[in-house]
Amino acid sequence: MNAGETMNFDPKMAPQEHVKQARDGLAVWDDIFRYAQSGFASISKDDFLRMRWFGIYQQRPNEGHFMWRIKIPGGRLRPHQLREIGRLAERYARGFGDITTRQDIQLHWLRIEDFPDAIDAVYRRAGLYTQFACGDCPRNITSCPLDDLAADQVLLLGDLVQRVSDMYRDGGTEFSNLPRKFKPSIAACPLHCHLPQINCVSTFLAARQSGGNREYGLGVMAGGGLSDKPHFAQSLRVFIPAADIPRAVPAVFRAVAHIFRDADQLRYKRGHARLKFLVAERGWQWFRDELEKRLGQPLAHDDAIVWPEGAVATDHMGIQRQRNGLYCVGVPVPCGRCTAAQMIALADLAERFAAAGDAEIRLSFRQNAFIANVPQENLPALCDALAAIGLPHDASPWRQALIACTGRQFCNLAVVETKDRARAILDYLEKNAPIDVPLMVSVTGCPNSCAQHHIADIGLTGIPVVLPDKRKVDGFNVLVGGRLGAEPRFAREIARKVPGDRVHHTIAALARFYMANRRTGPDGRPELFADFVARTPD
Repeated sequence: MNAGETMNFDPKMAPQEHVKQARDGLAVWDDIFRYAQSGFASISKDDFLRMRWFGIYQQRPNEGHFMWRIKIPGGRLRPHQLREIGRLAERYARGFGDITTRQDIQLHWLRIEDFPDAIDAVYRRAGLYTQFACGDCPRNITSCPLDDLAADQVLLLGDLVQRVSDMYRDGGTEFSNLPRKFKPSIAACPLHCHLPQINCVSTFLAARQSGGNREYGLGVMAGGGLSDKPHFAQSLRVFIPAADIPRAVPAVFRAVAHIFRDADQLRYKRGHARLKFLVAERGWQWFRDELEKRLGQPLAHDDAIVWPEGAVATDHMGIQRQRNGLYCVGVPVPCGRCTAAQMIALADLAERFAAAGDAEIRLSFRQNAFIANVPQENLPALCDALAAIGLPHDASPWRQALIACTGRQFCNLAVVETKDRARAILDYLEKNAPIDVPLMVSVTGCPNSCAQHHIADIGLTGIPVVLPDKRKVDGFNVLVGGRLGAEPRFAREIARKVPGDRVHHTIAALARFYMANRRTGPDGRPELFADFVARTPD
């Protein structure tokens, strides 16, 4: 396939396919620097679309500013990298950045003239890249934020996430013209925290009996995704033994991307262009057969590997002892929004308190952060320092698990404002509705579910509301009870068009009802919110 071409282009395909057919998204790289000289008004309409392949996206109201998404595979950062991003936020992004639900960082308010210096900072000084951060290509590969750190992790993946991400980047036009976005996830988390069931392709920790012993490896799922037509990924019923992981996982992720790339039937309707529709229509057996055909060899089949058993909604907040005897400190970031000063401070604190040479920051899909590899004796001073910069490690359970999408402030698709609303909801809940376990609350500005309202304990979907006096205000539909694991369920709607200035009362009432009526399990743990919802009549 030549750059910028589909396998069998048809003029009846979606308009975006015509743009890609004329010129590949990656071909816009040199033009970014040219436009930085000639100015915003000189950018062609089609190149606005192509610049997304490098994470550059027009922000509302499309009058000269951009969002820039910086790709961070697995959410892993060294202090100098986060510090460089913080300095960019300070210089060009009005002093803040957002951690995303795919472990990226997004900056806003950049002008086209800012990009030559910003690109130099990210690519050369930080050693990161933004290629394929947006566009019809492989997006950031998500992973467990404690991958290779967690004391209970039985399977270590090393640099696998980075290697697969680099494979996609280095493949260039091999992967730059997919029917639409392609979301991968790679982890072996015992709690399956990386949400394998909502990604296009993902691995998850699996086990089989071998010679009377329990053997750990990876299962593979394909065809997950949310948006306005959510699908759970389907297990391919395969087992990748530990010894085969370094070779097999990159090969599988390459082949799955090729299957998606070559499915030209998906290119006609933009709303039907995701891999989830192909898997749903053809079935997991067909998909596995096609994958093995592309690999040129069979995978190990195991019909018992159906679901990521025991999946729970967590991103491991708190202070945890690592497998190497050091500690990891979770840092709840309110609604994922971090000031430039806080980013720089987190980098400084990691260098100051982590073991020499091992300082690392991890980002989570719940828009939080971690400082890893901290000696036990440094924990009290680190925790005091985090509180001093407004990011206390022991913040309320609400703060640990309330997430928000970009919202109408910047996003062209959102119909309501989300970040400020989410912060107001958080402030109210922390003061008026105490809880003792995190409840995932998703504040989403439109049906596209960037904040994952379909799998939240309590999900809000933005919708305009007309009040009795005819005033039009921001409102939300309220959903409850989303869950993953062996019996996955999407959240169900229980209320429609709740005005935004009242929705915090609805959430508080739900939390109080749960706290007052939940059951306690045989192990002494409280009933999960999703289980409580499932047994509670409407």
